[in-house]
Amino acid sequence: MHLSGGGGGGGSRMMPPKQLLTIILLVFCTLSFIKLLLVTSSSSSSARSAFRSSPAWDAGGGGNGTGRGALAAKELSLLRSLVAARAPCRLLVFGLSPQLLALAKLNPGATAFVTDSAEDADAARRALLSGRGRRGGPDSVAVHRVRYRDAAAEAWPLLRRARGSPACRRPTGAVRKSGCPLALTSLPREVLDARWDVLVVDGPSGAALDEPGRMGAIYTAAALARAAAGGAGEPVDVAVHDVDRTIERWYAWEYLCDDNLVAAKGRLWHFRVAAGAGPTDAFCNTGPVEIL
Repeated sequence: MHLSGGGGGGGSRMMPPKQLLTIILLVFCTLSFIKLLLVTSSSSSSARSAFRSSPAWDAGGGGNGTGRGALAAKELSLLRSLVAARAPCRLLVFGLSPQLLALAKLNPGATAFVTDSAEDADAARRALLSGRGRRGGPDSVAVHRVRYRDAAAEAWPLLRRARGSPACRRPTGAVRKSGCPLALTSLPREVLDARWDVLVVDGPSGAALDEPGRMGAIYTAAALARAAAGGAGEPVDVAVHDVDRTIERWYAWEYLCDDNLVAAKGRLWHFRVAAGAGPTDAFCNTGPVEIL
């Protein structure tokens, strides 16, 4: 008897082990990649949703003070006390964050925010609308967008030019007509022509040399404070945050004046500009601060 092991053409051949292992690995990697894409997409959507409806961007929320440049608890306490003591008042804030937005809840008067961030402006407007719908949030709150011209790196050249320019001395007319390069004359008339009781400078960021600096914000706040104090006879309060940084400290000394400093907490300085204080052609009684 003859047994044949050839099997003819109808027999099946097994796939080599190496080729089978390669296919299994390819399938596994493909499935893992698809899963990773789905997880990433879900996380991104959640993050965007969280930003849009973040409880931090709430007209009644105070923020947790942990973000970059955020107000520390003692700084926020000083600022809140200042606004509450002057309320109802006209409050102007350079900068916009959940902590700053919460100041509007303390002030039954008019509050305006100035920011260069479209994202912050949109988030704040949504929070204000939501606050009105849920619990009667403040109605007299305005948010203004501005484009700051000068980067923080230009702080010293700008200050040198301002010191030599008669247009940058203590303003005697409307700030919006100022010829000083530091004046933020592109702000709306409702900001530049109004009399403000309290001004806060916590923006723009100014955290890096190529980012917009606070030179113009501090100068404009000081000019508005001088104009308001001179016109109505009431003192004007100005708070400047991040005075641990050179630019904020330079410009606060230059235009808000050391003899007007009435309180300090952490990185926050509180100045009070009184009617008739200082010479008529300069911001401060003392001469310019010497910067080495």
